[in-house]
Amino acid sequence: MTVVVSTHLDDAVFSCYSLLGPDTVVVTVLAGVPPKGVLGDWDAAGGAASSRERVLERRAEDERALALAGARAVHLDFLDSQYWRDGAPPALDGLDAYLTGDVYAPAGIGNSDHVLVRDAVLAVRPDAVLYADLPYAQRHGFGGIERELVLGDALLEEKLAASRCYATQLVQLEADFPGFLDGLGRERVSR
Repeated sequence: MTVVVSTHLDDAVFSCYSLLGPDTVVVTVLAGVPPKGVLGDWDAAGGAASSRERVLERRAEDERALALAGARAVHLDFLDSQYWRDGAPPALDGLDAYLTGDVYAPAGIGNSDHVLVRDAVLAVRPDAVLYADLPYAQRHGFGGIERELVLGDALLEEKLAASRCYATQLVQLEADFPGFLDGLGRERVSR
């Protein structure tokens, strides 16, 4: 079994779609549903009126995207940093129970949430293979993640279709990372 640890509800598809398949479980760590009345900055900028509803939408988007690869989704209940009331990250207790088989984790490029998840995975599984975080690596470099995986045309089209499932995120991501979808045909892993 292959376990791909995803920080947010889109990172595995954007960053390492070529690793996904019927024998893959994608464990999304910061997929918790915030309480009613919370509206995070990122969600508000994306037009959401309720972060609770937005996360439920994002979970459904993730299920649809991963279904295209035949992968199974596991959504953990840790909150994304935009919902942390005191700014302190959660202790990712219980994550180790999911880290069996071949484990892939984010390299932590360009996003503090990704660093948090990478460090939690490596604390339990120092043998985990790291994948370059897209689209952040497109801007910040690949941080020594050397092994390039070039997607063939058919797989790239499937990946782009899966990426478009994240409709709640695409406008903001395109604004922050212009043309990022064009760079999704090249993925990188540490080995």
